[in-house]
Amino acid sequence: MDAFFSFLFNTREGVAVLFVAGIVIFGIAAFVLEKRTHKLYVDRGPADDDDDGFWS
Repeated sequence: MDAFFSFLFNTREGVAVLFVAGIVIFGIAAFVLEKRTHKLYVDRGPADDDDDGFWS
């Protein structure tokens, strides 16, 4: 186990593995949370009284 932690924290390749694993884990967590939020807050489309905007 000591050799594993030594690889992860004391070598350039180990730090790269930790960095990539962190990005992957963060991406998966963001994907799961976005799916949950999308189910909770349903998009109802634009409202009918949005005609007072700048471009209309």
